[in-house]
Amino acid sequence: MIVASLLVAAAPASAEEAPSAPTETSIGTTGTTVDAAPNDSAPITSTTAVSAGLEASALVTGAATASRTPMRGAQVQLMPPPPPPDDPFVPPVDGQTGRRIVYSKTKQTVWVYDESNTIIKMHRVSGRQDPRDPSPGVYRVWSRSLHTFAIHNPSITWNYMIRFAKGDRDGNIGFHDIPYQYGQPVQTVDQLGQALSGGCVRQAPEDAIWMWNWAGIGTVVVVTP
Repeated sequence: MIVASLLVAAAPASAEEAPSAPTETSIGTTGTTVDAAPNDSAPITSTTAVSAGLEASALVTGAATASRTPMRGAQVQLMPPPPPPDDPFVPPVDGQTGRRIVYSKTKQTVWVYDESNTIIKMHRVSGRQDPRDPSPGVYRVWSRSLHTFAIHNPSITWNYMIRFAKGDRDGNIGFHDIPYQYGQPVQTVDQLGQALSGGCVRQAPEDAIWMWNWAGIGTVVVVTP
């Protein structure tokens, strides 16, 4: 009797406990389903995945099955991304249309628009940074000179002068090439983009020639801050 009891106590269990059946958890709204791993303490849900800021599938440790191929919805660009703040070639809003020259004092850049409002040229210049000489506004080319000089300092000369405004001291303001004094340029082409002049808009020689050929009397010039 005692021997039989001991034999019964030492006998192995007849079977292991069957693992719990995997549970099916829905992920998002795409119809994709995932089998959670056995004994997971907390199933991954779409709410959990979104709150973690990650793709739900990247958080599930069990095997994944899909009822259909996951698809992302169509992505629509509602508006263009903002331009880099230091990009000098993004034109300012000037409020005009049609054939014109737009000169930004902040960016020290010029844009040229044709009749269809298309930009056909842009280049760096050196003008004046503050609100004066010239003040922001809409002007028209009223005079041109192939060669000229500074009224208050005749030793400074330049070419391809296209006048469109007047300065505080009654001097003329226009587009022209980089001036020379005593046979030397007063600045380099590499310095264009910096506000280095007293009011006129200095350009590289090739840009000054191009502008001379394009901007006749009456051409609209828009100056922006």
